[in-house]
Amino acid sequence: MSDDGEAFQAALKQVAEMFQRADQLEKLPELKKRADRKKTAVEAMLRTGVHSQLEGVRTAIQQLHTAHDDILTIEKELSTIRDRLGPFPALKARMSALRDANILHGQYAAAMENMKHIYNFNETVRAVEKAISNNKLLVAHKNIMDLELARDELLFELHKLGGSELDKQLLIKFFGEVDKLVKMLTENMWFVIGRALEMVKGNEIGNGPQELVTCLRIVEREERIDRYYVERQQNAGNNNPFMPPGRPRQWRKETFKVLEKTVWSRVEGMQIEDRDRNKSWLARYLEVIRVVVRDDLLTAKNAAQPCFPPEYQIFDRFVNMYHRAVSRRLRELANEELLKNELVQLLSWIGKYSGEDMLGNPRFKLNVAAILSDIPLLPKTTLKELHDQFIEMTRKDIKDWLRKTVDREKEDWYKHIRPEEDSNGYFYTQLPSILFGMIEDNVSICKEISTDLIPSVIHVNIEEFIGFSDHYRDAALAYKGKHFEDRNRFREYTSTMIAIANNLQTCIENTDKYMKHIRLLDGDVESASGVMSGRSTRKEVLINIDKLNGKWNDGILRSVNCLLEEVMADISKSLAELFSKIWLQSTAAIETICMTIHDYYGDHRHLRPFILLALMSELQYKVVAEYLKAVETKRLNFSNFDERDSAGKRLLTDAKKIQRVFDEMDFGDGSEVGNEDGNQIPSITRVLLQISSVISLRDKSLLSLEATTFARKFPDCGAEFLTALLASREDVGRSEAKALAEEVMSHVQFHPRDSTIQRLMDVARVTGGSAQTWSIPASRFAMGNVLQQFISRRD
Repeated sequence: MSDDGEAFQAALKQVAEMFQRADQLEKLPELKKRADRKKTAVEAMLRTGVHSQLEGVRTAIQQLHTAHDDILTIEKELSTIRDRLGPFPALKARMSALRDANILHGQYAAAMENMKHIYNFNETVRAVEKAISNNKLLVAHKNIMDLELARDELLFELHKLGGSELDKQLLIKFFGEVDKLVKMLTENMWFVIGRALEMVKGNEIGNGPQELVTCLRIVEREERIDRYYVERQQNAGNNNPFMPPGRPRQWRKETFKVLEKTVWSRVEGMQIEDRDRNKSWLARYLEVIRVVVRDDLLTAKNAAQPCFPPEYQIFDRFVNMYHRAVSRRLRELANEELLKNELVQLLSWIGKYSGEDMLGNPRFKLNVAAILSDIPLLPKTTLKELHDQFIEMTRKDIKDWLRKTVDREKEDWYKHIRPEEDSNGYFYTQLPSILFGMIEDNVSICKEISTDLIPSVIHVNIEEFIGFSDHYRDAALAYKGKHFEDRNRFREYTSTMIAIANNLQTCIENTDKYMKHIRLLDGDVESASGVMSGRSTRKEVLINIDKLNGKWNDGILRSVNCLLEEVMADISKSLAELFSKIWLQSTAAIETICMTIHDYYGDHRHLRPFILLALMSELQYKVVAEYLKAVETKRLNFSNFDERDSAGKRLLTDAKKIQRVFDEMDFGDGSEVGNEDGNQIPSITRVLLQISSVISLRDKSLLSLEATTFARKFPDCGAEFLTALLASREDVGRSEAKALAEEVMSHVQFHPRDSTIQRLMDVARVTGGSAQTWSIPASRFAMGNVLQQFISRRD
C-alpha cells in the first residue's frame, strides 16, 4: 500500500473514532478549524527545517571555496621560502671562520672577566676569612661565589675545548683555597642552623633570628646554583656534560641532617642519671623528654616558621624529627633490662604520648593517630613483648604478696590474735583488702598503660588467687588439725574460723565485681596487644572467676564445717542419748544441746548473715536428724503404752525447745540472704511432732490413718523409716509394720516432694558415729545449696 493510501486509512480511522454518535456532528465546524490550524503549523515547521538545511549547505560550499584558495596561497609561500633558504648551506661553510673567531672571543672575554679574580685571589681569600670571623656570612658567601664562578667558567672553557686533565687539575689546585673557605663557611652555618630553636628564642649572643635567616639564605643560593648546573647537565644529555667540582652540594638536605642530629642529641642527651644514682631515673628522663619535645615544638611552630622558607614546612619536619628520635630512643630503652616500675613508667609514658601534654597539644593541631600509624613509637612485636614482661612481673609480684599474706595470716592465727569487728559486729581480717587491693593497684597501673591489658592482668590475678585459695585452705585445715589435737591450745580458734568464713564471702563479692567489669568490656574494641587478644582473654577470665568463686565457696563450706565440728564435738555425747532410755528418763541431753548451741551462738553471731544461716540450718538438721537416726537404728523400743505416751510428750517438748533456740537467733533483716522473713531457717521440727503422734497413738485401729497422714505430710521419709517407726511400738510386729508402711507409701509415691525433708532424711542416713566423720559430707551438701543460691542471686 502507498503512503497516500496509508494516510487515507489512518485519517478514515481517526474520523470514524471522532464521529461515533449523531450529536458529535454538531462539532464538525470546530473540528475542521482545529485540523486546519494543525496543518498550517506543521507546514510552517517543515518550511523552517528545510530552510535551515539549505543555509547550512550554502555555508559549507562557501567554506570549501575559501579553503581551496588558502591551500593555493600556502603552497606558493612555501615555494618562496624554499628558494630563499637554498644559499644557507653554502653560507655556513663561508662563515666557519667567523664562528671560530666568535668562540675565541668568548674565551678571551671570560678570561678578561675572571682575570681580576685571579690577580686578586689572595686578597679575596683574606677578605672571606675576615668576613667569616666577623660573622658576616652573606659577604663571605658572595666572595666565595665570585671565586667559584671564575673557577667554574674557566673549567667549562677547558671542558669545551677538550683540555687535558692536567690543565684542569692545575686550575683546580690554583683555586684550592676556595674549598677551605667553603668548609669554614659551612662550619659556621651548621653551628647556627643546629641551634635554630635557640636562635629563634633569642637565647644566643647576638641577633639569633637574623643569623639563622642569613644561613638559610645562603642555603637557598646554593640550591639555585645546584639546580642551574643540574638542569644544564640534563639538557646536554650524553654530549659530554659539564659539572663543576663539588656540585651539587645539596645544602638543603644537609640542613635537615644537621637539624635531625640536633634533635637526636636533644632527646638522647637529656639522660643525666642512671639506676645506680637514682631509682626514678627513667621517670625523670622521660619527663624531661616530654617537656623538651613539647617546648621545642611550640618554639618551632610559633618562632621558627617565620624564619624558614614556607616550602621547608619546618614545623611538620620538626614533628617528624622529634617523633623519630623519641621512637628510636624508646626502642633502645625497650631493649634494656628494665625493672617493673621502670617498665610501667615507660609503657605509661607511651600511653600518654598522644595526649594533650605531648603531641596531642591543641596548639599543634596534629593528626597524632596518622603519625603513630606511619611510625609507631614501638613495633607491635616489641610492645607485645613489653606487655608480656609486665604481665609476668605482675604474676611474680602477686605470688610473693600472696605467700607473704598467707604467712601473715598464719602468724596471727597462732598468736591468738582476735580478729577485728566491723560496724555490724562481723569478724574480719585484712585479707580481702590485701588481695583485692593488689588487683586494684594492678588495674590502676593498666589504665595508665593500656586498658587492653586489664583483662590479662585480672586473668593473672585470678589464676594466682586460685592457687592461693588452695594454700589458704591447706593452712586453715592444718590450723584446725592442731586445734583438735588440743582444743585448749588456740583460744581464738572459733573467732578465727568465723573471720575466715566472712573474709571468703567478701572475696566472693569482690570477685563478682570484677566479673561484671569484665563482662562490660565485651563490647570494647578488641586488641592484639597484651598476653592474649581481648575476647579470648575475657572468656578465660570469666571461666576462672567461676572457678575461683567455687574455691571461695568451698573455703566457706570448710570453715563453717570446722565451726560445726566444734559444736558437734561438744554435743555428740548428748546427741547419742536422744530417743534412748536415758533420754526418756532425763531432759539433760536436750538441755545440754540447746544450751551449747545457744552459747556458741554468742560467737557465731559474728558471722555474716547468710553464713550464720547456713551454719544454724545445718546444725538444726543435725539435731533433728539424730531423732530420725535413733528411730531407724532402734535406739529405743517401747514395751507399753505409757512409755510411748511419755516419749511422745518428750518429743513435743524437745521440738519446742529446739525451735525456740533457733527462733531466738537474729539473722538480720533477711536482705543479704534474699529473704524478707525475720527467721530464714526452715522449720523441720514438725517431723518430730508427727513422729510423736504416731508413737503416742493409743487406738491401734487408727494407726493406719495416722501412718497415712505421716506419709502424706512427709512422702520423702521412705518405707524403711516408716517401718522402723511403726515397729518401735510394742503392739506392731516387724512384718506388719513393713506391710503397712509399704502400702501407705505406695499411695503417696506421686505426691509433691519437700526438699527440706529430703535433705533431713539424707542427713539422717549419712550421719555416722563421730562429729568429724558425720558432719563433713552432710554440711557441705546443705551449705552448698545456700551458698550457691546466694551467688546466683548476686549474679
